[in-house]
Amino acid sequence: RARGISLPVTLFFHSRENSRGKMTENEGNDKIIEGSNPKKKLNVVTFTGAAGLLGLAVSFAIFAFKSHKQKSKKKGLPGCDTVCVNLSAKEILDLADEIIHKSTRVHDTVALVSLDKLSYENVVLPLAELEARQLSLIQCCVFPKMLSPQDNVRKASAEAEQKIDTHILSCRKREDVYRIIKIYAAKGESIAPEAKCYLQCLVRDFEDNGLNLTAIKREEVERLTNEIDELSLRYIRNLNEDSSCLFFTEDELAGLPLEFLQSLEKTQNKEFKLTLESRNVAAILELCKIAKTRKTVAMAYGKRCGDTNIRVLQRLVHSRHRLARILGFAHFADYALDRRMSKTSMRVIRFLEDISSSLTDLAIREFSFLKDLKRKEEGEIPFGVEDLLYYIKRVEELQFDLDFGDIRQYFPVCLVLSGIFKICQDLFGIKIEEVTEVDVWYHDVRAFAVFDSGSGKLLGYFYLDMFTREGKCNHSCVMALQNNALFSNGACQIPVALLIAQFSKDGSGEAVPLGFSEVVNLFHEFGHVVQHICNRDSFARFSGLRVDPDFREIPSQLLENWCYESFTLKLISGYRQDITKPLVDEVCKTLKRWRYSFSALKSLQEILYCLFDQIIYSDDDADLLQLIRSLHPKVMIGLPVVEGTNPASCFPRAVIGSEATCYSRLWSEVYAADIFASKFGDGHPNLYAGLQFRDKVLAPGGGKEPMELLTSFLGREPSTQAFIDSRTNFNRFYYYGFLLLLRHKRIGFMSLNALTRLPLKNTGRFEEVGLARHSLFSSRTACRETAVQQRRMVFVVEAKGKKGMAARQYQRTPPPMPKIEDDGNPRFVIFIRMANVYLWYPLSIIAGGTTAKIMVAAKDNLLGKYIYKDTIARNIAAVIYRVNMRSYFLFGLFPLYNMTRKRFKRQQLSSIVSCENGNMRAALSTSDVIELPTQDQLKTVFDKVKDYFGDAKESFGKLSSLNPGTDEKTEETSDEKAK
Repeated sequence: RARGISLPVTLFFHSRENSRGKMTENEGNDKIIEGSNPKKKLNVVTFTGAAGLLGLAVSFAIFAFKSHKQKSKKKGLPGCDTVCVNLSAKEILDLADEIIHKSTRVHDTVALVSLDKLSYENVVLPLAELEARQLSLIQCCVFPKMLSPQDNVRKASAEAEQKIDTHILSCRKREDVYRIIKIYAAKGESIAPEAKCYLQCLVRDFEDNGLNLTAIKREEVERLTNEIDELSLRYIRNLNEDSSCLFFTEDELAGLPLEFLQSLEKTQNKEFKLTLESRNVAAILELCKIAKTRKTVAMAYGKRCGDTNIRVLQRLVHSRHRLARILGFAHFADYALDRRMSKTSMRVIRFLEDISSSLTDLAIREFSFLKDLKRKEEGEIPFGVEDLLYYIKRVEELQFDLDFGDIRQYFPVCLVLSGIFKICQDLFGIKIEEVTEVDVWYHDVRAFAVFDSGSGKLLGYFYLDMFTREGKCNHSCVMALQNNALFSNGACQIPVALLIAQFSKDGSGEAVPLGFSEVVNLFHEFGHVVQHICNRDSFARFSGLRVDPDFREIPSQLLENWCYESFTLKLISGYRQDITKPLVDEVCKTLKRWRYSFSALKSLQEILYCLFDQIIYSDDDADLLQLIRSLHPKVMIGLPVVEGTNPASCFPRAVIGSEATCYSRLWSEVYAADIFASKFGDGHPNLYAGLQFRDKVLAPGGGKEPMELLTSFLGREPSTQAFIDSRTNFNRFYYYGFLLLLRHKRIGFMSLNALTRLPLKNTGRFEEVGLARHSLFSSRTACRETAVQQRRMVFVVEAKGKKGMAARQYQRTPPPMPKIEDDGNPRFVIFIRMANVYLWYPLSIIAGGTTAKIMVAAKDNLLGKYIYKDTIARNIAAVIYRVNMRSYFLFGLFPLYNMTRKRFKRQQLSSIVSCENGNMRAALSTSDVIELPTQDQLKTVFDKVKDYFGDAKESFGKLSSLNPGTDEKTEETSDEKAK
């Protein structure tokens, strides 16, 4: 099941014995092979001896389930007779009773096998095939609880789930079945590796419930298990029942959107009542401009159920440690990790600390930006954890010219879905086709078949339930409706998956375009669908999504990477009215940069809670209060925990669902980054690498060690370096040169570090309204100008420069502003910027000559644009790299020449920037960026020949004189002329 519980299952077979006792395939066989008809009906295999009872139970179950389908006249997926998605309430309850009854009879049959006749065929195989077949029947009973539009069906489904869960637990406590399985395992019979792994899982299923212990210890295990369940539910119930609230005036909620304020209850004295629900708290911490409000909300949220839940958590941790020790482990963390990739708690802690130490330097640089911005906006108030979300949001608004509400129109659901299908088809060698005229539980649910694109073989099916509605669950996930399995007679069971999403429709019933986060989520969930269908393990216990939880998220995390590639974004995007117009290149690049914005700080925050979770479950005497107080500043580069709070009182992940395993999501992300960088680095679907990933990683399933699968695919052990590089490379400091053409007379100015008075007109007169504040980031304070603005055009040229500018260099006061004369020539401003920070620093203002004027005028012409764009870029690049002195004279860039000769001394830097319509961000928009060629791209043939021969220059004598423009003496002469 999707929750990871291993289930016994009612058994179906695909053949039957003839009167002579031999296996034959008749016309009714539904074995799925290439070219076969998947609509053929099921038949039964009967066994002699101890397995005879099993065959009788199976045949009875088949006829009973078929009678359900015949009575309701429902049409299922071809070849999947056991998957019925639209049962009535009565059919669900009846089927649940039959599942329990037939499962009991199968276990009874195994328990009655004579000790001298124990074999794989009568002990392990019946339980394995039982599990394979019963999964789909159980899911037919269970998933309507989440999706059915009928209330009575949802109630019947919940009742059936409870009955089935109780039965499963009772089966795993059967001493008679455990005794047979344990004795057979001790015989050491030679069986296939996957079968041996399955046998070990069967033994562990029973021993997890204490069946290998004495009666006294078994009772203690049961008591501790019940106590853990009760404490976990009490912790969650305390949080759910917490009714804490705060009251604020409208001024204290400055920055919150009107829609949010309207959703809050208003008191008689016109204050807003804010309940401490997570969505409300997130909105305050991210959008509220008032620091005191943010701190008040953070403190109140962190104090919820403080002392009460701390005591509950302490008892819970203690009980889990006792349970682990009884079961033979040193502490609960080792018990929880024993069957995961990580194996031990020490390895997890080392993994987390390695990531943390590698990202600390970058996090310090990121944090310095936030502190500087807070200091400029709020003065010397200390920076607290409660300020992180707000200032990260503020900086991202200034770094990136992105309006996520605006780009939503580029992602209609139909186009995104077809794009995902195309990428997966090109990447994994599959073909996806819609299946029509099949029974579904709601009219907008769709079904698809997946084929191998090479052989045409049917691989599996999946359903899409994508839109919200009344009665539907409120989260996105993928459920396994049927797992792949191979039976003893050679018949194959087809995997079937169900993807549940939460997209919206408008008032007319049309699908609303997706937000970018919804696009990413859909990619992630579809990765689970691909994983489920491509898993070809012959045991249902190891196929589908029933793999190592540390490994389960890797394929989905891998597929997420394509969301940020320009190739993908253009494929899945387009105007709703005109799907031929995808996102522009610059927006695609900005989305990729946005992905890694402040990624170090965000990762450290996640690592903090993962370490806390891991330490409390690996240390018997951990002091919950002291631990978080000491751990928080150590991981979060000096930031203390919010005053008076203890996150342990409201950390449900460490209580139920992810106890001792909170690290798992980060673990998967790190290894997915390694796979993507090593095999798919260019961002385009690589069919060869994709097929290898499908065959070597997805197909083997959970029966093999995930680390072995990844090592086989990568050719080495997985590494964390790609994850670190992806963060540091996008945040590394580079110089970028920019060339801005200012075609207007009114120019607004801003200072980098102080409130200064700057000339707003050619008269040089200072005006108070022209004051603009700017620190590390562009301010929202705009320059005011007259009502009528001339149309301004900005031409930007971008080039990489040298690494090494530190943030502290921005704290110096810039020199006085030069006066700007309008002599009719085009004016240019050279800027530098950091690679992943929307931060611009003006270097110098220059005036182009006659040639530059001609080129600039011609670039607005369609033909001239392509003729002169590269000419301008190459000449400016030649100036910056100082590889072609002739460009100084051709382009008339004498001020820039002087600046390069003096190696960019800060005394020569000026602080002039264009204010387009008074909007600083619009003026600095990079939507028209042309990247300058690199220094290598500017080299002539003679330069390349000279580089090739290298130190042989002296031996070849006059070789360098073939290109006189690069000769040292010529350069010195040009320098003198320039002076």
